[in-house]
Amino acid sequence: MIEHEAGRVHRVMGSGGVGLHVREWGSEHAQPILFIHGWSSCYLAWRSQFDSALRERFRLVCVDLRGHGFSDKPLDPAMYQTSAHWADDIAAVMIALGLRRPVLVGASYGGYVIGDYLARHGTKNVSAVNFVGAAVISSNPPVNIGRRFIEGALMAASDDPAVMIEGARSVIHATTHRPLPPADAERALVAFALTPPAIRAFLLMRTLDFTRTLAELDRPVLITQGDEDAIVLPSMAEHIAATVPEGRLSLYPECGHTPQYEFAERFNGELAEFAGAV
Repeated sequence: MIEHEAGRVHRVMGSGGVGLHVREWGSEHAQPILFIHGWSSCYLAWRSQFDSALRERFRLVCVDLRGHGFSDKPLDPAMYQTSAHWADDIAAVMIALGLRRPVLVGASYGGYVIGDYLARHGTKNVSAVNFVGAAVISSNPPVNIGRRFIEGALMAASDDPAVMIEGARSVIHATTHRPLPPADAERALVAFALTPPAIRAFLLMRTLDFTRTLAELDRPVLITQGDEDAIVLPSMAEHIAATVPEGRLSLYPECGHTPQYEFAERFNGELAEFAGAV
């Protein structure tokens, strides 16, 4: 880990006029990597990456998804339940920053966002994809999603503050295999709270299945998965690996939902090798 730097800050106009908060590190001439965080998170989910030597070799770009972090948070459910909005947000970031064939890295709910993008825009401006504890199927009843997350997420989407707070605590503490250090747990809870409960609910209502999109994916794919993930179960990663034509599954023993944090050194090494080869 090297000293934290705030990065270069951008405001990008996303789909439907939603302002997106974007940060980047590294040379504008380096291979770009676009990081897409998960449900009720923000760009700080990738701190172990942008505060590392990766930024000396690659152009690292992190976006706060609509409704998250320091991006705009309209309370219209259609702004979150329409696939084209998510897809066009990612396209808008690529265009605004001039990202040429970035590697897409999506964690957790970020897997859905990558699916949205690929289904609408294809792979013309994509070099490769890294799914990190990522989900690609959202159904009712849920499949390949942990029960502890389902229960906690429903609570965290409540309009009752007491219920919401307990749900947020449950989700955060289910994220890692080993208990989070107090300071990191506090940071994660504050980042989680930047997303309004109603928006968390809007995201949970989506029904998605990107299996067909994955089966047609013509780019290298790295699937990074903790074998103790209680949020997106390892069976989801196995499904992705069995579906994509050019996929490689990398399992992390004794790791939960955040290999990019729990095993940052290994994760950064694998990402550097993967991105450096495209």
